[in-house]
Amino acid sequence: MQSAPGGVIPAYVAFGANLGEPVAALRSAAAALGGRPGIALVAGSPIYRTRPIGPPGQPDYANAVARVATTLAAVALLDVLHAVEAEFGRVRDVRWGPRTLDLDLIWYEGEERSDERLTLPHARAHEREFVLRPLADLDPGLVLRGRPVGDWLAGLEPQGVEPTGTALM
Repeated sequence: MQSAPGGVIPAYVAFGANLGEPVAALRSAAAALGGRPGIALVAGSPIYRTRPIGPPGQPDYANAVARVATTLAAVALLDVLHAVEAEFGRVRDVRWGPRTLDLDLIWYEGEERSDERLTLPHARAHEREFVLRPLADLDPGLVLRGRPVGDWLAGLEPQGVEPTGTALM
């Protein structure tokens, strides 16, 4: 795996699931991710229940965000996220459809990019309460696309995001 330039890099990963036992899946996925070489989970947000975006008839989602410290390059971290998703039975067949686990790399310090594999910061994170609310729990001053997370969140209409009373970690 490719190493991060300059040693340990902070990054934020969004977690989501709406099939099976979503809250348990998020907590298990966090443990699995934190057990991977080159990745340490530093902090986890509360888990939120979220109305689904996409095809109708889906169950609600569970969503959270984790701050990680990694020695992996951004693309290598993305590869690990996809491997963990696969271990949890993730199938990529319907855009915004139901899923056992969704892990998105939201932000990786010092990296802005947009290519066929990865867009950083995440292309739509600043539009989605289910990403911004847990991210703001961890770091409301983090700058995404030129504005602090807390400012993006304050400007959004509510999108059906409610606390579950459970923490990711």
